[in-house]
Amino acid sequence: MRVFQLNTFCGVKSTGRICTEIAKLVEKDGGACRIGFGAGKPPKELERYAYRIGTPIERKLYSAARKVFDLEGYGAIPGTYRLVEELKAFQADIVHLHNLHGCYLNLSILFRYLRAAGTPVLWTLHDCWPFTGHCAYFDYAGCKLWQTGCHDCPQLRSYPVCYGLDGSKRNYAHKKSLFTSLSNLTFVTPCEWMQAPLKHSFLSPYPVKTIYNGVDLEAFHPIVNSLRTRYGLEDKKVVLSVASDWDERKGLRFLVEAAKRMGSDYRFVVIGLTQAQVESLPPSMLGVCHTSDVQELAAWYTTADCLANPTLEDNMPMVNLESLACGTPVAVFRTGGCPEAIEPSCGCVVEKGDVDGLCTAIQELCGHKSMMEQACIEQAKRFDSQKTFQRYLEVYKELCP
Repeated sequence: MRVFQLNTFCGVKSTGRICTEIAKLVEKDGGACRIGFGAGKPPKELERYAYRIGTPIERKLYSAARKVFDLEGYGAIPGTYRLVEELKAFQADIVHLHNLHGCYLNLSILFRYLRAAGTPVLWTLHDCWPFTGHCAYFDYAGCKLWQTGCHDCPQLRSYPVCYGLDGSKRNYAHKKSLFTSLSNLTFVTPCEWMQAPLKHSFLSPYPVKTIYNGVDLEAFHPIVNSLRTRYGLEDKKVVLSVASDWDERKGLRFLVEAAKRMGSDYRFVVIGLTQAQVESLPPSMLGVCHTSDVQELAAWYTTADCLANPTLEDNMPMVNLESLACGTPVAVFRTGGCPEAIEPSCGCVVEKGDVDGLCTAIQELCGHKSMMEQACIEQAKRFDSQKTFQRYLEVYKELCP
């Protein structure tokens, strides 16, 4: 089985790690896998899978145009033509799409090739961007334009950020025309929740399967470390929060409010912030910029007394699964696929936006981590990537008999 995956990242961040975990399973099964990506740098040990699409300069120019004209999916022309040649040379049995946004692809060129090649296409929806005119998520903003046709987008400043002209009506029509032009397309949702919006979108005629996101239990497990001593946290209840990007949807404001209410016995540690966000935090909070070091991330999960994930909308966040795998209980809002990973034995589900409820959950979990640790680890085993991603191999073979 020869599989060519496409994603913004390869081997780093959540979706990038998902791609490489799948690649390892394909390789173990006797197949071959390439991962076309446009951003970041893969870890050295995973470079054998990586194919960089375009150049950093090309991506920067495309990103600048997108921010002015809302042109996600229209740039990267030379890089995408070279990708097509790579796809032809690789002779994939199946093309597996992940995130196609991120200023690294030209959708028209890519889908024209996919339509002509006739190769089966599997597309994992890590967010809702494929069926909107602009945004990756819309529920927390209460927008339903994507069901009938996007226009006058209320979320131009949300990812993928645009500061200029609204292109949501054009983008919606463009995506609908391209994505519905394939006859051999199958979708995968990483949680049950995602199936509902998909069924109300223009992609509803296509078959859909649910394959839960999986966590690498060899990378994420309890790790003995010195983070408490290094950061002066010995006498604190540590509340950890992790995200790739702390935009409005991720709910940083709820953490700031909770930190003010919880008092000096608790220390909130937030990972994934920009330097400006770090500097804006109150003294009771510790901000950490991005880390691609999986071992350091696992150490933070292990150190924490609980993970607080106040996202207002998400699919199946990897941070929840990674925290559980390290033995740390999780508090989440009732949104997206978050509740699907949490049982009372390993965490709390709080109504969306309820800061009082979030504080109560944090207090409860921090006080009982030692008693919940084993239950967290057992729950994480349900999402072992070696088992959940095995389903991808089965689907590949179903689509390519």
